[in-house]
Amino acid sequence: MNNQTSNISFSLHGKCFISQTQRSITMPVLIIFELPSLICFLIIFYYFLQLRKSMLFDRINHHVILLILISDFLLIATELPISLYYLAMGYIQTAKICTFWIYWDYTLETTSLFLTMYASIERYLLVFHKSNFLKRKVLFHFIPMVTVALYIPVLYMYLVVLAPCVKNHQYDLTAFGCGGPCFFAQTLVNIYDTIVDTMLPCFIIITFNLLMIVRSSVLKRRALTSLSISNTLRRNRRMITQLLAISLMCLIAWIPWVVIIIGQNFFDSSFGDWFITHIVHYLPYLTASISPFLALIGLPSIRQRLRVLKRQMITAKNTTASISENKTATTVENRNEPIVTNFKLKNISLDSSDVQTTRF
Repeated sequence: MNNQTSNISFSLHGKCFISQTQRSITMPVLIIFELPSLICFLIIFYYFLQLRKSMLFDRINHHVILLILISDFLLIATELPISLYYLAMGYIQTAKICTFWIYWDYTLETTSLFLTMYASIERYLLVFHKSNFLKRKVLFHFIPMVTVALYIPVLYMYLVVLAPCVKNHQYDLTAFGCGGPCFFAQTLVNIYDTIVDTMLPCFIIITFNLLMIVRSSVLKRRALTSLSISNTLRRNRRMITQLLAISLMCLIAWIPWVVIIIGQNFFDSSFGDWFITHIVHYLPYLTASISPFLALIGLPSIRQRLRVLKRQMITAKNTTASISENKTATTVENRNEPIVTNFKLKNISLDSSDVQTTRF
């Protein structure tokens, strides 16, 4: 079991030799998702800064969402270009770049997973135990959120960059992820990373989202006879929907890893190899690209600002078009008037000359 887990994790994050055709298909898809996502990220960050009092100081439920968005933004803006370079060239230039790539990739993707796990727990408590949660928000909110945000970067800083095995580790510069970090060869560390850093967060996300759905459904039935319960569900509807959407995207990226790990451990050691090579490696980029659009579900103030901005742009466009049409019509009139005047003057001049000629 232990040896299998070590080998499996190496194949999951390691060798991924793909053809030029596959690279030419994967790159455009990633770029198509990347560009609108970056624009949406920047718009959200701008309004978070502009509306920081109402969105950050007065609403603690937005804190973890902002951290998830920052992690996903860094993945798309800073880590994805390295993957695109690998897809374009088919190799990575140096071992130092490999070390940074592995550390940055594992840190951002797993941090987003852990933050989503924490968001699932926090949203459940905010919806169904709000008063107790707010009374102890330092204990239940700030401490666990900061711990979750720092745990993964510190862990992988040691395992990927500072571990003793790094000095003697040989990277495969032609493999996706350079063949993986050196700790994959250490059975106990690898098992810990697989179970605690991959399987456990997915299990917690599924559990608390199911609890949220079941309990909301039960309360919805009671809401028919209780006005307070109905108001509670109505106030938290967007927050619940936002969490479910973000959690679903996160699980789409991570559940395949869990299924493949189980399949390769207990059934076939080559289970899911094709799926890993062609799809699973790139799922986190796609789900991270979609996350800012899903985050807008629970950010009504930003959506309202965007609607106002859209109306202003439409109004400005219509005004510009109207002014342009008026200028065109005025220009045509001005051009026609001199022509008529000159024509009349010429007629008058001719008439005068005719009269003068008859007089002489």
